[in-house]
Amino acid sequence: MEPQYQDKDNKPLYSSEQPFEKEKRSAFHRIGQWCQERLDWVKGDLKHSRTALSGLIEDLRAGKRGFNRHFWKCPYFCIPVVVGLFLVGANFYLEQNQPACAVYYDGQEIGFVDSRQQGTLALNSLEEKLEQQVGQDVFLPDTLGYKTCMVPREEMEKYSFESSIEKLPWMVKGVEMCVEGKPVMVMAAREDLDAMLESYQKSMLPEDSKEKIENVSFDEDVTFRGRQIAVRDLVSGEDALKCLSAGQDTQKTYIVQEGDNLWSIARANDMLVDELCQVNPQLTEEMKPGQEIKLASIEPLLNVIITSTLTEKEVLPCEVQTKLDSDLDRGKTKIVEEGEVGEAQVVYRLVRQNQQLVTKSEVEREVVKAPESRVVAKGTRNIVATVATASRGTGNGSLRWPVGGPITSGYGTRGGTHSGLDIGAGHGAAVGAAAGGTVSSTGWMGGYGNCVLINHGNGMTTRYAHLSQINVSSGQSVSSGQVIGSVGSTGNSTGPHLHFEVIVNGSTRNPLNYLN
Repeated sequence: MEPQYQDKDNKPLYSSEQPFEKEKRSAFHRIGQWCQERLDWVKGDLKHSRTALSGLIEDLRAGKRGFNRHFWKCPYFCIPVVVGLFLVGANFYLEQNQPACAVYYDGQEIGFVDSRQQGTLALNSLEEKLEQQVGQDVFLPDTLGYKTCMVPREEMEKYSFESSIEKLPWMVKGVEMCVEGKPVMVMAAREDLDAMLESYQKSMLPEDSKEKIENVSFDEDVTFRGRQIAVRDLVSGEDALKCLSAGQDTQKTYIVQEGDNLWSIARANDMLVDELCQVNPQLTEEMKPGQEIKLASIEPLLNVIITSTLTEKEVLPCEVQTKLDSDLDRGKTKIVEEGEVGEAQVVYRLVRQNQQLVTKSEVEREVVKAPESRVVAKGTRNIVATVATASRGTGNGSLRWPVGGPITSGYGTRGGTHSGLDIGAGHGAAVGAAAGGTVSSTGWMGGYGNCVLINHGNGMTTRYAHLSQINVSSGQSVSSGQVIGSVGSTGNSTGPHLHFEVIVNGSTRNPLNYLN
């Protein structure tokens, strides 16, 4: 171990553990020796000059020597003047400047620091600060270089070495997330990415729902890999979540078909007409079949698939038993027994993609209360056979009641304009298909509100209007009694009920002639 030098108070002056201080002392010692040599020279010249000047003055006073106009050429006069000017200039220079170290990174000067030791301390301090921020070790690809120089004192007072080293390319070994093999973002640690993805999944879960979540996953393949990246390019958890939620802009091409218009194209692609025109500035109403149109859309970077179960209480419609009554006119009916709806507890499995319901399938059904049949008397008196056949159509009483409840408005009422039956039922009551068939249309239909049309073949279609919820989609096959929606009061409606129509070959018919 090298010795430590101490002063009179037994405090160490420097040691082998202080290389920067030792180097600094050695430099100042060499400068001191050089200055001492020059000072001795100046003192000798000044002594000779003083002697010569004193003799000259004495000779002039005694009259021994006249005034020499070329005295300034005398070396004993010039040397003191030059030395004096040098000292004045050196003093002024040292007052305006100070010794410092120029700092270099990758061959480029990045700033100044009082000493090499101070630069190292500032660098280590910033490194610890960055590591606390990102939670990982940070490093510089290259090392700092130092060179002794003189720097204006005013510039050193204003200069901040810390701000210069903050701009250096500090690196960290981060983790990059890829979706289907494509890089998306880089964060400091895998734990940060996992926490962000969990928050993203939670943001897609239905709020205030009674559903029981079974599984949450991503539709795409998500992988991770290590990557060196600049600290400044790391993505925070909040920014990463915003990036995933915002999605990405995509463009598709649509080929105009015969009969298309701006409104129909925009609606079919979940866009507004203004948005369609913004993407296609030259677009007009005069479109031709085969013309290409750009469609802009925002698609998520990651699709969350959520599988859950939901237990609901469902109203079971009561069956209607029809009895022929010769005391009633044909076409008229009379309720003999009201009947009573039943109740079932049904468990559904729901599959969502992000926040859109994809499928809803029945998993389990338990009948809590069986429905009681309604008995309806159907008149057979004084009706022409041909008329009976025409009014009855081809249904032969094969349709089941879509929902249980009283008839609040019959067919042909309201001045003969009512085209179906209004069946009173509570809001949210399940609506079943009157018979098996294919869903031909769903969605909002003006005064009908939320509506479903089912094609049963042989020219027969049934309509279910004013629904609060639709559970089927166009083109879907349904069976008799399958739940297609819920009772509501959408469209032109004064309260919750189901408007039910039977349409045969394009014309509405009295549903009572087709219900069993």
